[in-house]
Amino acid sequence: MEGSRKLKITFSVGLVLVLVIVGVVFSILNNRVKPVVEQDVLGQTNIAVAPYIISLPPVVAYAGEKYTYDIKYSDSDSESADISVSLENAPVWLNIEGLHISGTPPVGTSGQYKFDVKISDGVNSSVQENYILIQDNEAK
Repeated sequence: MEGSRKLKITFSVGLVLVLVIVGVVFSILNNRVKPVVEQDVLGQTNIAVAPYIISLPPVVAYAGEKYTYDIKYSDSDSESADISVSLENAPVWLNIEGLHISGTPPVGTSGQYKFDVKISDGVNSSVQENYILIQDNEAK
């Protein structure tokens, strides 16, 4: 029975990881190919590119233990002071402060949870869709 449980957990983690990678690639491709093209008063063309997240969050968390994700991003046309990051569609126990997401899933929590991270430079934005698999501490 223990071998079956380990196989189930390994399969679940693998599936979540594949879903996260596909979601990140789709999010990056979907948002990077949509630059904003502007012309200034002299007729020069400026292309504004949306910032995008280049890091991947941990895909497994354990109930009762702190979960953390430090966001790394790329933006070729903005100052870091212009960047804002927000958390959307997230479980209530997950919080964001600057480029750091953290929280502790309550004991007894299990299953898959979705959260989105939106990054903006004040002109353009992109969203990274993420999934976390919450497991009991006994699954370790």
